[in-house]
Amino acid sequence: MTALKRWAARPLHAALILMLAACASTPPQVLLTLPPGASAAAAAAAPAAPAAVRVLAVSRPEIPEYLLARRVRYRAETSTLGEWPDTFWAERIEIGVAREFTAALRERLPGWRLCEASCSEQSPAASLQVVLTRMDYLRSERRLKASARITVWSTQGARVPLRAGEFSFDIPGDADTPQSQARASTELLRRVAAEAATLVAAAP
Repeated sequence: MTALKRWAARPLHAALILMLAACASTPPQVLLTLPPGASAAAAAAAPAAPAAVRVLAVSRPEIPEYLLARRVRYRAETSTLGEWPDTFWAERIEIGVAREFTAALRERLPGWRLCEASCSEQSPAASLQVVLTRMDYLRSERRLKASARITVWSTQGARVPLRAGEFSFDIPGDADTPQSQARASTELLRRVAAEAATLVAAAP
């Protein structure tokens, strides 16, 4: 190789070395999901529902808009959010929330058939709406603090509330990790489902 070619090759070698070093130093991405909260064993052991069951139309739970992002966010301070480094939701967070909430609700309402879409053809006896007005994981405290507004609506005639309630939740985490936040979120959905099931059971 001539001196000119060696001189020209040096920048390429340097760039390649820098690129390889950057790739080696980039931490791997964490793809996070909400862990399953419903017990598969309990679901299998649950008695079969009778043929003539009531249908409950279940709307997708609403969560704060500031959480609707691919990055996993937590509450850093009163008016600021933070994001876990290199951590992303493996699916849209609202999809995971809806799945885990419905699974937990189904465990608690074995005498009902839950309908999540195109429910009018099934003549639902009532509909359920859940709004999570707060869903903040306080990283500094390792706690999930949340509040929910739950309403059971009539589907017969005028749409009027049959039962409604406002609930607050304070769920401890177990570590300073995004996985701890995910576990606390699933526990939150189980508790919200329990309150919702109580309202549904008490509705006329």
